[in-house]
Parts: sequence; structure tokens; C-alpha cells
Amino acid sequence: MFNLSSPARWSKLSTSPRFRLAMLYSAVVGSILLGLAYATHRVMNRFSVQTIDRELDLLSTSLSAQFETYLKVPGSLPQDIDRTIFKLCRVNDRCTLDLNSSVNHSSLFKLIQDDYHVQFLDLEGNPIAAIAETPGRFPKQPNFTSYHTVNDAQGLPYHLHYKRLKTNLGQDWGYLQVGRSVKKFDTYMRDFHVLIMLGIPTTMGLLGWVSWWLAGVAMRPIYESYEKMQRFTADASHELRTPIAATRAILEVAIAQVDVCDNAETRQTWVSLKRQNDRIGQLAQDLLLLSRLDLAQQEENPEQYQESICLNDLVQDLEEELAPLALAAQVELVSELQLSKALYITGNSNQIYRLLSNLISNAIQYTLPQGLVKIQLSHRHNEAIVMIQDTGIGIKKDDLLHLFDRFYRVNHDRSRVRGGVGLGLAIARAIAIAHKGQISVQSQPGVGSRFTVRLPLSSPFNQ
Repeated sequence: MFNLSSPARWSKLSTSPRFRLAMLYSAVVGSILLGLAYATHRVMNRFSVQTIDRELDLLSTSLSAQFETYLKVPGSLPQDIDRTIFKLCRVNDRCTLDLNSSVNHSSLFKLIQDDYHVQFLDLEGNPIAAIAETPGRFPKQPNFTSYHTVNDAQGLPYHLHYKRLKTNLGQDWGYLQVGRSVKKFDTYMRDFHVLIMLGIPTTMGLLGWVSWWLAGVAMRPIYESYEKMQRFTADASHELRTPIAATRAILEVAIAQVDVCDNAETRQTWVSLKRQNDRIGQLAQDLLLLSRLDLAQQEENPEQYQESICLNDLVQDLEEELAPLALAAQVELVSELQLSKALYITGNSNQIYRLLSNLISNAIQYTLPQGLVKIQLSHRHNEAIVMIQDTGIGIKKDDLLHLFDRFYRVNHDRSRVRGGVGLGLAIARAIAIAHKGQISVQSQPGVGSRFTVRLPLSSPFNQ
């Protein structure tokens, strides 16, 4: 189990294939759930509004057909209409509202009791009369050609619809305003929103756990295959070391005997065999090192990574040891320490030496005569930064994408001359990752390359 209180362990968890696969599962299914919830909300809201609109349209059409036979003067309700409409409250008239009276048990008043609203307006939208309520309950609307959802004087939401009324002679009389309270619908939708807000996080939590489990099930065969491949590589590399060493010894003896016999052609054959044997031996060593580095990345605190390493001393030692190589290649090798105190990291000194040595050696080998290779050591945000910059041949943009892949060689012909097999930079990256660091490169053909290695300091650095 991972202890998420440790930033390093959280970083390792967040970059693991299982975590990324679980997050992908959760993101895909979670997005589908959110999309379904949003679509359900939109459909429910639209369906409810359309249902209310149809009810109000039918109600307004039915009432207008009934009332228009009484309308004669635009904007004026005749007195005889009171015999048809009970509890008709006109503007500026005192209105007694008693919906419990037995005389009011008509279909219209039952609708009023069920949170419906009916009101007469003149052509300018001013209230004339209302049924079973005081006129002017709603604010004046700017137009009467569409549906409106507004709040009344008490803050209750109503959905309103307007129907133009005609007199018995066909003149425009005014408008019939009908409405229905949507308070119950709003309450229902709020409950639905609460359900979504509580249900979605709970579902996402369960989905995350299930995704983590499914990712483990899906990744188990891959992990097993990868472990088998690692064991095979390590075992094969280890087993190859003995016969390679024995072959090397035999070849050295044979070469020495050929020197005595002064047979140049035979000696050249043995020398070629020894050179190929050395390449196979180096390849076995590199594969074994890569297997160990892969294993170290899976462990929390490997014992072999507990040394205290002074990068200042290491860089200076590398400059001195690789100076003959640079001199032979007619390349200037310099170091620049941009700090006043020593930088210390925790790790494996031999591997860090191998990491920087690979980068510096490559810079020297791929820099033309009279060129420059510079090693810079600095720090930033509790990280040690080592930059190896050269004025060499550079690397193409397409090659940069695969530069740290195993067995990838930028220049195959030149690599064969140098004896490389394309594992040097792969090992460098594996060492950096095993030390919780990272390596990057910037390059331009014909100008040069700059490799940057970032490694966490063992303690905060104060300049």
C-alpha cells in the first residue's frame, strides 16, 4: 500500500500505469454519468415546461371562447359577466376571497385552488380584473407574445401565458392572462439537484475504487510478463558474464602467443574476436544494470541508494578523468560551478558517475575538433542541476523523440565505429529516474546539444 503522506510516494503513485488506467476508467465512466445526469435534467425540465405550456394553452383557449361572447367594449368587462364568473375581483373594488364557499365548487375554481391563475388585462397590459384574487398580482410584462416565468408579489414562481381576446364584433379587447404555480416543480428539481450533487460524488468514489480494482486485474498479466522479462534479462546477463570472461581470458592468452610467433594476420583475427567479445561483455553488463535500475524504481528506499554524494567533487573528478579523452579529440572540456557551497544528493555514487560520464563522453565524441564541452553545476528549488552543453553536430528533431529509448542509435554508422549499441542514454535516464530525478535534452543540428539532469538535494540548500 502507498503512504500518500509522502510526496515522493504520491508522485510515484500518480505516475504508475495502474493509477493512470484507473483515472482513465473513472474519467470515461464519470463523464458518461455526468452527461446522462445533465441530459436527464434538460429532458425533465423541457418536458415539464412543455406540459405546463400545453395545459395553459388549452385553458386559455377554452376560457377565451367562453368569455368573448360577453365582451363588447375594449378594455371593459360587462356587469352581466359576473353571473358567469364567480368571485370576479375588479380593479379598485373590494373583493371578498372565500374559496371554501360551497357555491364556488366549479371546475374553474378548483383550478384556482390548485395554484392556477386567471386575470384580465387591457391592450396595454394593465390589470382589469382577476378571478378569486386581487388584480395586479404580477408585474407588468414588456410583451404578450411568449411565455413568461415570473415571481408574484409574495415571491412565488408562476408560469404565465397570454391570450388575445376579441369583442363580439371582432375588435381587440385585451388579454387573458393564465398561469400556473411552478413551486412544486422547482422543489422537485431542487431535490433532483441534491440527489445529483450527493449521488455523483458517491458514485465517483465507488467508481474510483472499482476502477482501481479493475486496473489491477487488467494490469496483472502485464506486470507478470514484465517481471518475467526482467528476470530473464537479469538472469541471462548474469549467466553470460562467466563464459564471456572465460572467452576473454583465452583470447588474451592467444593474442600474447601470437605476438611471440609474430603472425600479424592471425593476431589481427584474435584482436577482432576480443573486441567483439568485449562488446558482448559490455552489453551484458548494461542489460544487467538496466534490470537492477528497473527493480530499484519499484522499491521505496533501496539500500544501495543511501550514499551521500558531493556533486562538486564528482564533477571535478569527471573533468580530470575525461580530460585525456577530450584532448585526444581536440575538444576543450571545462566545468563551471555556479555556487559557493557544496551540493549533496543521496543515491548510488557509481551510478551517478556512470550517468554523468555517459553524457560527457557522448558530448566529447560528437563534438568536432576545436569545439567546446561545458559542464555546469547549479541548483534551483532544492534541486541540483547538471548541464552538459556542447558545440557538436546536434540531433535532429525526429531523433529527439526516441533518444532515450533502449537500443536506439541516432547515427548507426558512427555508433558502430564507437562500439555503442544504443543503451548509454537509456541507462542515463534509468539512473536519473531511480534517483527521483529527470533528464532532458535540447538540441539543434549544426549548433550543439544541451543535456540537463535534475536531482533532488538531500537537504535544503541555502546559498
